[in-house]
Amino acid sequence: MRYRDSPLFSEAERAALDYVTELTRDKQVQPGTFAGMSRFYSERAICEIVWLVASEHLYNLTNLGLNIHSDMLCDIQRKKK
Repeated sequence: MRYRDSPLFSEAERAALDYVTELTRDKQVQPGTFAGMSRFYSERAICEIVWLVASEHLYNLTNLGLNIHSDMLCDIQRKKK
């Protein structure tokens, strides 16, 4: 993942991205990943991050199930290039 080496992200942001990547990809989080996240974020902040990721995931699955797309915004971006 390119964020791991990018100077655009702080160590705290990388920890959060590692955490949410595991959560969405693997449907579980390794203890070491959680420990890295908890170095930078409070328990409440971690709960809020999990809620945001879970809510967005549910929203996206709902859209897929109902065949709702992105209003062709991706296609518009491709045509500009």
